[in-house]
Amino acid sequence: MTATRHSSKPVVADGSALHYALLFADPRTRDVQIAMLELASELSRAGRTPREPEVARSRVGWWNEELMRLAQGAPRHPLTLTLARLCDWSRSDFDLLEQMVKGAENEIGLGQIETDEELALHAFRSDGCAMALGIRKTLGARSTTDFERSGIWLGRGIRLTEIVRRFNLDLVAGRILIPESLFRESGASIPTRPSAPIDATVRPALLAVVDRSDQHLARARCGYIERPFREMTPYWVAGCLYESLNRKLRRRLETLPPEQVVLSQAGMLWRAWRCARGAGRLIETTDGA
Repeated sequence: MTATRHSSKPVVADGSALHYALLFADPRTRDVQIAMLELASELSRAGRTPREPEVARSRVGWWNEELMRLAQGAPRHPLTLTLARLCDWSRSDFDLLEQMVKGAENEIGLGQIETDEELALHAFRSDGCAMALGIRKTLGARSTTDFERSGIWLGRGIRLTEIVRRFNLDLVAGRILIPESLFRESGASIPTRPSAPIDATVRPALLAVVDRSDQHLARARCGYIERPFREMTPYWVAGCLYESLNRKLRRRLETLPPEQVVLSQAGMLWRAWRCARGAGRLIETTDGA
């Protein structure tokens, strides 16, 4: 289903929650949002993967210039060329694009997120900005600040859930994306090595992040519940699926590594269909566990 596939790895992988969220979107909304998520992934990878900081800074700097070219109507990269074909861009869009670049810069040499503020910025600058820009470009003149803010909350919630699901994988790579204060406040301990399954000393911190994710997903839904344009359907569905995933994470973290906690594809398809149908009638459906 992925529309562009310009990133080195599929961002919206077949069978993933985002795959089913976008399954019921109209083709243009799906193409725009997938391209925006791919851009967020490429920027993050530019700052995260090179071993030499100088190489990472060079790559992020190139992307900063490329996004300026996109805003000016002269992109070069296949992904930004796709974004230019899908929708119009201007310098006024660079507010969120610039935040995405700053997020990539912060990825360079990142070992541990130190504060709650840094965690919030990390989630905002990755999926938060990508979702907000997707809404802005999908709705065009019908977009509002409230709708875009809902996209930010949705993206932040998704990112927090994925931080939990990738916790062991990040730990292997020497990254801890949960601040020490949250470990301390939840009564957890910072792990010194990957733990599979997550043990009792770590689990409270992960559950605290899941709780924050649910709070963000709920705030996102409140922002567009009164005017569910057809284009908003995938955002309703994404919130529903990630709320369901969070419920499963709470139940299964005691016995499974977080990266192995997934929703069945049949379950996701059923929930996505129910929520897509309900979104068009202003019915909130987050049923099922």
